[in-house]
Amino acid sequence: MLDLANEFPQLGFMEEADEDNIIMYVMDFPDDVYVTVTDDNGKTPQRAKQNLVLACYDKDGRYLWGSECKTFMELQKLCEGKTAGSAELLQALKNASKTLKDSEWSSPSHP
Repeated sequence: MLDLANEFPQLGFMEEADEDNIIMYVMDFPDDVYVTVTDDNGKTPQRAKQNLVLACYDKDGRYLWGSECKTFMELQKLCEGKTAGSAELLQALKNASKTLKDSEWSSPSHP
């Protein structure tokens, strides 16, 4: 069983507590944006085989986009071979799923 408290830092994520003392995993990226990782309920991920919600915010805390990974192992694969905090990793995390996308996302009904 993976100890996520040890695994997230190996990917480059730092532990941060919010105002409710809930631990989130956070990574800073270029252009003053950061990504947080929580479970589906906005809580600290506890199990490797649970859905992870990735949310990107600007330096003022405004939500920019979100994405999801079905498991921690899926997140590990996205990070593999990419430098923590790099633009390349940020793009990979953004493209992890097609849910919760920002205004750049387009479809025939949402050009």
